[in-house]
Amino acid sequence: MTAQVYTNGRRLALGAGATGVHWIGEQVLFALSDGAVCLAAREGEARRIAAHDGVILSAALHPDGKRLITGGDDGKLNFVSPAGEVETVASVRKWVDHVVASPTSGVIVAGAGKEAIVFVGDKESHRFTHPSSVGGLTLDAKGRRLASSHYGGATLRYVLAADDKGVALKWTGSHLGVTFSPDADYVVTAMQENALHGWRLPEKTDLRMDGYPAKTRSFSWDKRGRWLATSGAQSAIVWPFVGKLGPQGKPPLQPGERDALVTAVAFHPSEEVLAIGYSDGAAMLVRFADEIGLELDEPGEGAVSALAWSADGKSIAIGDEAGRGAVVEVG
Repeated sequence: MTAQVYTNGRRLALGAGATGVHWIGEQVLFALSDGAVCLAAREGEARRIAAHDGVILSAALHPDGKRLITGGDDGKLNFVSPAGEVETVASVRKWVDHVVASPTSGVIVAGAGKEAIVFVGDKESHRFTHPSSVGGLTLDAKGRRLASSHYGGATLRYVLAADDKGVALKWTGSHLGVTFSPDADYVVTAMQENALHGWRLPEKTDLRMDGYPAKTRSFSWDKRGRWLATSGAQSAIVWPFVGKLGPQGKPPLQPGERDALVTAVAFHPSEEVLAIGYSDGAAMLVRFADEIGLELDEPGEGAVSALAWSADGKSIAIGDEAGRGAVVEVG
């Protein structure tokens, strides 16, 4: 099988490892480990924008959809435009490990150390402090409720309420990444112990999802919230979230099995099609209806670390830890 990058795509030399990737219209912006943002499109020359003095640790689309928000180990939170303009909106003493934003509420939240820093209208509004370093941040679909993971569980707050003391979701252990289901009925965290933990709201019913050989570092929900795809095994682990108990007592789907660990997953914006990236640099698509797979890219020198679909679902951007990037049209 010929990889689609050769027939329907283009290869990119990013110059450094990809830590994130996002689309702005027809343009792709790769956040990189050397502090630059690489701007590319389906065709034409790629160019680099110097954004940080160090690694870009986190990136998200600005609520206006026209800029990229980047957080770095230089303690800066920056806005980067496709025109090459870089604006520093905050400087903190800690690494900016996490950034999330909502086009619905206009809120931006940055995670640095034990704090979640809330911005409204591009200005800092208030901060929430946690008992330990923030492991991950996520906003619900309406951009109103914030979930922050940390040691001992996660905390839910209404993000615009500066005095919100939070609702505790408790589970022993270190919690890393965190995600809300599209309907906000579930919060799921990735744990240090190669497992997931979830809570069904508002009852805070515990859900345990384990058996992973490696840590989960990538989540992706399908549009309807029926499936949660995760990395951390030699196939994508896709949990069913239907019924009152979600995945409890139900086996996951395991599409895209190969002799390499899955390191990144991304659901198509409208269809039950999953993009999967692997530790050997390969990437593929799997369609749930018939389990047909399509090879996007062949193995390279570094693990796939970034995947993102264009808004129309016709193209996908791929970046890896060795500085190899690609933009592939999939129709």
